[in-house]
Amino acid sequence: MVSDPKEWRNRLVNTKSYQQKVIDIAPDTYATLERVAEDLGRTLTALRQAESKLNTQCHAEIATFAEKQEELKAKQEEYGKNSEYINQLTNDLAVVSEELASIKGRMDERGNSMTDTAPLIKIKSALSQIRNETKQMEIRIGVVTHTLVAKKLQSDQTTKAEASQPKNGHVAQETYLEDDFDEYG
Repeated sequence: MVSDPKEWRNRLVNTKSYQQKVIDIAPDTYATLERVAEDLGRTLTALRQAESKLNTQCHAEIATFAEKQEELKAKQEEYGKNSEYINQLTNDLAVVSEELASIKGRMDERGNSMTDTAPLIKIKSALSQIRNETKQMEIRIGVVTHTLVAKKLQSDQTTKAEASQPKNGHVAQETYLEDDFDEYG
């Protein structure tokens, strides 16, 4: 019959056999572990001694290194502050550059308008047009004045002709009686 490994009796028997093997091997293992522990202890002691020796030999370098670490930390803080200041100045520069570009644009526009002769040409052409219109108006005024003088002369001649005629022309044709005059006389 094959025994079932899950059976507790088999486990008990196996455990006792393993216990015996461990008891047999334990003294050699303890001896090896003690030697390894002694070796590790000696090695740790040697390392501590070497470390303390290095510390005493490199004490100046360690102090210098610590100072350099502090300087590095201070420089990094200063760099951070300066970076913020540079960023602020860069933003200010951008604002000033935009204002400068705007002012340059306005100056260029004004300069172009000052050197641009188009308005001057327009003014000159308007002046010559006004002069031409003034001449035409003077001619028209002259013609109207001439016409008025001619009409006045004609009116004056008509008035003179009327004045040269007797005013009481109808009286010459009427006969008055003498008694009519006596009434008034």
